[in-house]
Amino acid sequence: MNKFFTATCLGIALLTGGTAWGEGGIAYTHRDAIQKAMGKHIDELTELNGNGKYPMFDPETRSLVQLEFKEFHDSVEIKGRTNPYFVSCADFVAPDGTLYDIDFFLSKKYGVVSALVHAKDGQKSPYDVH
Repeated sequence: MNKFFTATCLGIALLTGGTAWGEGGIAYTHRDAIQKAMGKHIDELTELNGNGKYPMFDPETRSLVQLEFKEFHDSVEIKGRTNPYFVSCADFVAPDGTLYDIDFFLSKKYGVVSALVHAKDGQKSPYDVH
C-alpha cells in the first residue's frame, strides 16, 4: 500500500508539476503561445480602433480609455478544473500616464475571450482571480 501511495503521489506531482503547472502558475511551455494570442488580440483591437490605442472599459470611471501597450507580465495561470482557462496580464499606459494592469482570459485553445482591469497605478480592482 505504501508503494502504491508513493507512486500515485509521484504521478500526480508529475502531472501537475512537470507539464501543466509551474512556479507561480502555468508552465512556461504555454506562455509563448498565450502571449502570442494576447499580442494578436491587442493588435487586432488596436487596428479596429483606428487610433493606434487599445480600447478598454474602466469600471472605476465608467468610461472607455485608450491605452498604449507596454509589456507582458511573465506569469500565466490556469484556472477552473472542469472548464480550464488561462489568465495572463499586460501593462498599458493611458494618455494621462495612468498605468493599467490588464488581465486577459484565454480559452484552452489560446483564444482571448475577455479582458478586465486588474489594477490601476498598482491599486488592485475589487475582483481577484490571481
